[in-house]
Amino acid sequence: MARKKVAYATKDKIEKINPKNSDLIRKYFVFKNMNLADSSKVSYQSDFNQWLVYIMENYSNQYIIDVVKEDPDEMVDLIEDFVAFCTSVLGNNERRIQRRMSSISSFFLFLRKKRKIKENPVDFLDRPSAGVGEKLQVKQTFLTKEQVEEIRKGLTKLGNLQLELFFEFGLSTMARANAISNVKVEQIDFDKSRATDVIEKEGYNVTLYPSQRSMELITEWMNYRKENNIECEYLFVTKYNGRWKKAETGTLQGYWIKKIGEIIGIPELHCHDLRHSGSNLLYHSGMSLEEVSQLLNHKGTDVTKNHYLEVNKDAIQDKKSQFEI
Repeated sequence: MARKKVAYATKDKIEKINPKNSDLIRKYFVFKNMNLADSSKVSYQSDFNQWLVYIMENYSNQYIIDVVKEDPDEMVDLIEDFVAFCTSVLGNNERRIQRRMSSISSFFLFLRKKRKIKENPVDFLDRPSAGVGEKLQVKQTFLTKEQVEEIRKGLTKLGNLQLELFFEFGLSTMARANAISNVKVEQIDFDKSRATDVIEKEGYNVTLYPSQRSMELITEWMNYRKENNIECEYLFVTKYNGRWKKAETGTLQGYWIKKIGEIIGIPELHCHDLRHSGSNLLYHSGMSLEEVSQLLNHKGTDVTKNHYLEVNKDAIQDKKSQFEI
């Protein structure tokens, strides 16, 4: 039976795409000056239309360059979500996904060449080889419980209280870097151990659930700030030109997380790895897939299952041994 064609990027939807995004794609096509058959050009334009419509419907129609500059992790999430959507809703096969990913990667390389962005988000993704049945996976590090403990010991030796809090907060809340950067002190409910109405991305607020260890560190951090006259409305701060201001995502991703990774010999550790590691550890500790998905603020469990959980081969082996043939 032929796969049913899904009409997704309709004319009405295309007209609502952020014009700045449409203009970027237009400039990309001019830059590439593709020597392709008309039918191929139509296919590539269709791929980009569907991607931009998806951004319009699911990511507040944000300007692509702003997303990459402000929070590269969010663009990685966006691409992951889009691929999962193409697979589960549009029914795309691996070859189609490969073409889409190649097009998107080429587009980001164009933006880098024009110095609009500094890094290609697709570099954090493994693209599937056409026809081999592989699924898109993030180039991710799933921290083990042993590595988490090693990091904790290393951070204690460093004596950097804020860095210690950042690690525990990121791991336990599984929040995107942009959300962590945006947490304000007034949003923290110490009685209920949560942070409410945190701006994760434009037009989207989330509730974060820090661990008890994180909450204890927050209390310690706030006492330290009071004793040292560190005044700022944001939880995570840096000093700039003599004034305390919120720690931007560039600081979290370009310095803090790298310093944490060096403790366990993984200098390429990324903020996204805390998000993946936290969800994976919770799931394999017994939390349900649906609950983990809700904490990640995913709209469904497919993205969580396909991209945020590591296969526990030891558990599978133990289970299989109970049902030997």
